[in-house]
Amino acid sequence: MITNLQLKNFTAFTDLVIDFSPGINIVLGENGTGKTQLLKAILALSGQEYSGAQVGEQLAGKLCRLYHPLNNQLGELRRAGTRAGALLSATYASGQHITAKFNGSATEAKVSVGMGNGRLAPAIFIPTKEVLSLVRGLTAEQPHLPTIERIFDDGYLDLANTLRKEDDGNLQKKTQTNPRFSSIVPRLTNLIGGRYLLKAGGFCFQAGMYVDQQGESVADEELAPQSFKDSKLRFVSKQSPLMSSGMTAEGFRKIGVLQRLLSNGSLNPGTTGPLLWDEPESNLNPKLMKDLVLALLELARNGQQVILATHDYVLLKWFDLLMDRGKGDHVVFHRLYREAGSDDIQRESQADYSIVGRSAISNTFAELYDEDVKRALGGD
Repeated sequence: MITNLQLKNFTAFTDLVIDFSPGINIVLGENGTGKTQLLKAILALSGQEYSGAQVGEQLAGKLCRLYHPLNNQLGELRRAGTRAGALLSATYASGQHITAKFNGSATEAKVSVGMGNGRLAPAIFIPTKEVLSLVRGLTAEQPHLPTIERIFDDGYLDLANTLRKEDDGNLQKKTQTNPRFSSIVPRLTNLIGGRYLLKAGGFCFQAGMYVDQQGESVADEELAPQSFKDSKLRFVSKQSPLMSSGMTAEGFRKIGVLQRLLSNGSLNPGTTGPLLWDEPESNLNPKLMKDLVLALLELARNGQQVILATHDYVLLKWFDLLMDRGKGDHVVFHRLYREAGSDDIQRESQADYSIVGRSAISNTFAELYDEDVKRALGGD
């Protein structure tokens, strides 16, 4: 769990310091204010096995694969127009910290690492574009990696490999016995009307629903058949053929990514590192957003730190309406913005939805509403 991040003279940032909630963090701001860059910096610093004499080279390589600088040189990630060095620094709840420094001509970073207590769990990054349908191509047995890396940054490649991870046990049993899954996985599955299964190196869709019924369970097609008596909640598949993931809606595939991460244990609330999600609303039907927000809130209630970046008013408003402080919900909004006439990105953080009212998102929707009322009243 990350508690603090500092970015100095790095990409779009002059000097950004941000403290994160252990629950849900929502980063909002106009295009070009560095939301995705911030998430990628956390990904680069969180949970990587940086050690030994090559640590600076390892981190430099990771940053270049994430940000794709023009000439693939680390120094290009130093903020344009400055002669001062760049710095990235992250601190974690169990005491670990990592700091990286480099100048404009650098090919590797100077890195210092404080181990703290225990191993640092890696972050999981879900990019804007869906990845489920790309897994077969990105993880082929004989890929042309240089070409793939020119097209896709490491955020996509890391997630594709994580999605291919084999399931860690019987999902049906975990759903029945583990409260962390009992409300989340069925909600996501029923939201899209089925689940995504790994077949022949890619994903297909099996239509079905979780239902309450007594008696022995049906066999779980993705896992070894098992029977659990006296259980109520189970997945029941429809009598229809499996469908290629590419033939399902992109919004469903985005939900399917979260579903898959939970089912294979890559996302295990309370033990895994931060979940970073860039624009979860992208290509998602607005009517799906309420259930998505409910699932994210339930993840956080079970110990999963969530950091997401969004432009979407509907998503933001559902967080405002659905968070329940009585259940321990802690949602912090981080607004990135520029003052008029300045290129420096500023940060404002607040555990209150009113901060959204000072953003371009709220202003735009207010303007749209005013125009709609004016037309309804016959105004010019």
